[in-house]
Amino acid sequence: MATEKKLEFIGGNGTSLLPFIVFIVITIGLSFVNAADLNMMIASGVIGLIVGMLFCKNKTMYWDFILDGLGDKMAMTAVLIWLIVGIYGTILRQGQLVEGLVWLSVKLNLSGAAFCVAAFLFSAAFALATGAAFGTVAAMTPILYPVGIIMGCDAAVLGGAIISGAIFGDNIAPVSDTTIVSTTGQLYRNKPGCAEIGGAVKDRSKYVLPAFVVSAVLFFLFGGAKGGAGLDASVAEGLVASHQNPAGLLMLIPTAVVIIMAVTGKNLFVTLPVGIIVAVVVGLGAGLFGVSDLFHLENGVAAGALPTGVAGMLNVCILLMVVVSMGNLLIKSGFMEQLVERLSRNIKTTRGAELLIFLFSTAFSVLISAINTIPNICASPLVNALGQKAKLHPIRRANFLAVACDSFNACMPFGGSVLLLLGCIKTLAADASYITVPSPNAFLTTCFYPCVLWVVMLIAVLTGWGRIYEGKNGEPVKELPKD
Repeated sequence: MATEKKLEFIGGNGTSLLPFIVFIVITIGLSFVNAADLNMMIASGVIGLIVGMLFCKNKTMYWDFILDGLGDKMAMTAVLIWLIVGIYGTILRQGQLVEGLVWLSVKLNLSGAAFCVAAFLFSAAFALATGAAFGTVAAMTPILYPVGIIMGCDAAVLGGAIISGAIFGDNIAPVSDTTIVSTTGQLYRNKPGCAEIGGAVKDRSKYVLPAFVVSAVLFFLFGGAKGGAGLDASVAEGLVASHQNPAGLLMLIPTAVVIIMAVTGKNLFVTLPVGIIVAVVVGLGAGLFGVSDLFHLENGVAAGALPTGVAGMLNVCILLMVVVSMGNLLIKSGFMEQLVERLSRNIKTTRGAELLIFLFSTAFSVLISAINTIPNICASPLVNALGQKAKLHPIRRANFLAVACDSFNACMPFGGSVLLLLGCIKTLAADASYITVPSPNAFLTTCFYPCVLWVVMLIAVLTGWGRIYEGKNGEPVKELPKD
């Protein structure tokens, strides 16, 4: 049987890294000047592919492999799921889930450190429902931050609580883009397919839940403003009266349906549409929105939750396809195989392989902090290759990738989550003198959850807690297979 011809580059197969290098350098540069932009990140990926072409000996074959990468099944699976997730999340927002959570907070008469914990819990609930970390920060900050400041929260810790809640949802939600990318990129050795989303979420929960509890305690200990008490809850209630609706809590029904179905092993292409149907039925039945809120024509242009949800996901879908095509070049040039061999040459234990995977993914999360999905995408091919060589189960690999790529990037001063939060706070401060705008560096020490979870997962690496290998039929086993 003839072997597949490899791409050849001037300077050796390591030159196939050029597109990635160009992409990463431009992305990091955008982050440092607070100008992270998806469109420019897509453009930087295209520029990187063009630069790589200049060093490829067979330019026609080069673009053929890029097109193969653009149509990669893993990438297309994530793209289709993201489009469905976009619609699902927008319907939940249209159903006033945020307003329901704020109403509950005020009625519970929370203040100071207790409200900071509530902000963490409500952000987590919304992120768990929608799977959108950035969407959670954007949706919850304008509501929870003003109330928290009035009710006596420390400004930086309150912001850290909102980001932490968003990251929790990104870690554990079956509909999270991070969960989707981390699983679809980790392939089985002994059978077709990739890590199951429901299985990964279920397995990850044993690490996530202890980190969640520890973080809630930290927010309670440090969440109160120093030197003063917050205002009465009735003042906060008056301030956010227009953003409260107890009926919005009904949107937790489709949330529960989606989570239960996904965790019990139902296919996400079945789970999400069911969630959308339940959300529409509940929303229409409770009068939370009308049919026109889902879709209507406005000056001849489609508007409403359905087109808005899709539009919100288009750029990240395109970016995913471009980055996956870059990864395909590394494979077709033989560089990925060679890199795995070099990195694993002196690794004699499973612990060593896991530590390399975890630290490598963490490095990507710090370098590319603008959008947490992107380091996940970039590190995924190497994690898959190293993990397969170590015979680690795809679910174990996916969890390392998801946790590492959702860790320190959440609190970096130039990270996308911090920049988005500060942008929302500055907008609020323009209309309210009581709003405090923290320094970007303040969140390095107040985003407790992602940092605590990183430590928990490092402990899992060093101790072997929860370690599973891939059995001969793809099943998880606790002992290293002999084959």
